[in-house]
Amino acid sequence: MAKYVTCAQGHLYDADVQAVCPICNGGGNVINFGDAPGGSDIGKTAPVGGGFGPSSPTPPAGGNQLQANMPAGDANIGETVAPGYYKSRQEEENKTVGVFSKSMKTEPTVGWLVCIEGAEQGKDYRLLAKNNTIGRSERMDVSITGDMSITRDNHARLDYDEKHNKFYLSPAENSNTIYLNEEAMYMPTQLKPYDCIELGESKLVFIPFCNENFNWKDGLANTEEEKA
Repeated sequence: MAKYVTCAQGHLYDADVQAVCPICNGGGNVINFGDAPGGSDIGKTAPVGGGFGPSSPTPPAGGNQLQANMPAGDANIGETVAPGYYKSRQEEENKTVGVFSKSMKTEPTVGWLVCIEGAEQGKDYRLLAKNNTIGRSERMDVSITGDMSITRDNHARLDYDEKHNKFYLSPAENSNTIYLNEEAMYMPTQLKPYDCIELGESKLVFIPFCNENFNWKDGLANTEEEKA
């Protein structure tokens, strides 16, 4: 019967075969417990640092994960990460970022959408100083997850024009009709306070924070002359 012991580092090994822990001593004295039917590598033990291949050991439990050196600052080097990590990171890097967002520690709020009718009635959605994507997916800037009649990605887009302090609503890459104040819209259209936007089965009211009274570049308008 094999005599298994645990070394000071917690590694389990057969003391009848190896006098010292093979892992702590550089992976020497590798034991091959035999191949699984069909030439599989299941059940093999390999030296520390060995790669995966035709004669390599079984990857760590949990499989379907990618061992990669992540960029500095994101995680520890050598940490096991899911393959989708780099895809989601790329999507984040490709998002349009406004001028104000680059100069501030947080993305500034420029307005809101408030759901007055639909699956998420009563909920508000923050608008940022950039091009805000609208859809059902959680990846969208305005994510209306409860309305299944809204396209998952890019149902519409609400853009904030930093230079002129204006807002525009645009249809995105789909064939869904968007209604603005009960009228179908097919081209980018400038929004006014309390405009009603209809997407799928949801109605949203547009409420600007940046307007003639305030913007992130100039601050508050202090006098009636400045407002004019």
